[in-house]
Amino acid sequence: MFAEFKDNLHSAIKWSEKYAKTDMVYVTEGGLWLTVAKGVGMVVSLLLATAVANLVSPEVFGTYRFVISGAAIISAFSLAGIGVAITQAVARGYEGALRRGVREYLKWSFGVIGVSLAVAAYYFLNDNYVLGISFVIVAACHPLLTGFSFSAQFTSGKKDFKTHAVFDMARNAVPAVILIATLFVTDNPVLIVLAYFLSSVAIALLLYYATLWKFKPNDMTDPQTISYSQHLSVLGMLGKIAEHIDKVLIFHYLGAAQLAVYAFALTPINQLKLLNDIPAKLAVPKLTQRPLGELRRSLPGKILMLIGIMTCLAGTYIVFAPTVFRFLFPQYLNAVLFSQIAALSLIFLPGSMFGEALTAHMRKKELYVSQTILPLSKIGLYFLLLPPFGVWGAIVATVVSQGLQLTVQGIQFWRASR
Repeated sequence: MFAEFKDNLHSAIKWSEKYAKTDMVYVTEGGLWLTVAKGVGMVVSLLLATAVANLVSPEVFGTYRFVISGAAIISAFSLAGIGVAITQAVARGYEGALRRGVREYLKWSFGVIGVSLAVAAYYFLNDNYVLGISFVIVAACHPLLTGFSFSAQFTSGKKDFKTHAVFDMARNAVPAVILIATLFVTDNPVLIVLAYFLSSVAIALLLYYATLWKFKPNDMTDPQTISYSQHLSVLGMLGKIAEHIDKVLIFHYLGAAQLAVYAFALTPINQLKLLNDIPAKLAVPKLTQRPLGELRRSLPGKILMLIGIMTCLAGTYIVFAPTVFRFLFPQYLNAVLFSQIAALSLIFLPGSMFGEALTAHMRKKELYVSQTILPLSKIGLYFLLLPPFGVWGAIVATVVSQGLQLTVQGIQFWRASR
């Protein structure tokens, strides 16, 4: 009976392909596991945010967020693009890209270490020992955390979404549980930062070696992988800075408490944005294997469908946001309206698929154009709007820059596919 049900379900999924214009069997099998992983990740992140909201002061949380955002910006001075290049190479059978990619990243991580220590020295000289020690921890741990996390890109390139999902759940849950336990015993920002990085590095190492043991990747490498990753790293440098500069500016201009309000306003939005990762992760291996001319006919319609879904999701969140905050973050009710307006950025999120298509096909010229215009515009909006308008300026800049991403990457994709 179960076999009959399975056959009927498979037939129904195959029937839906003529309307969705997509390999729905692939989407269903992979999407189910990715959805479970993202669901677990969202629950874990919200539990962590709830613990933070109730166990530490806004000033402590704001300091922690500043260090994490600073570490993310500093990571721009590394071979950060190697992750995407690994996915693209593994999807074409070059499994040796994982080991080589990790070695190359660690070799080129001197930029992260040097900048982190320079920032630490600055804070030590200004008698801020909390931030000084925190950035020493960043220098010691961040290269290891990023380098050994590339196992996620390997499983994505292999299209083994079950393993990817299970590993992703562990990658999210273990540091969160340790961080929550830490919050129960201390509110010292340095110890909180140390707990986050040590637990994250430990699980990254464990999952990296588990990936090598499970898949036993071949030694085949593509000579273009490293050079392409260098291009992607240069392309992504401004993007990394633009993604996190808002937190640094708010910390600088408004202080740690206001950064905590802004961070909590974006916490539910960032969790909902993870849902966009599901079609993106499913799409990358397929985008690599299909010509741009074919994608020009099929991709815009799929993105439009995803925009419709994200619009419904944003509207639903705007309605229920006050309830969410009263239940989970009662100390941050002043962040509700900020969060509702920030939800509008979800509508434009599927436009990132245009960028994924350009990346999958190594369209360097178009990528350089979009990855220069978009981050500079975003950084400019933050510098223009945040000092005079505070948190409101940052929220408006976030929404406008997301709309610009859809527009610019869409234009570049259209030109490339012609």
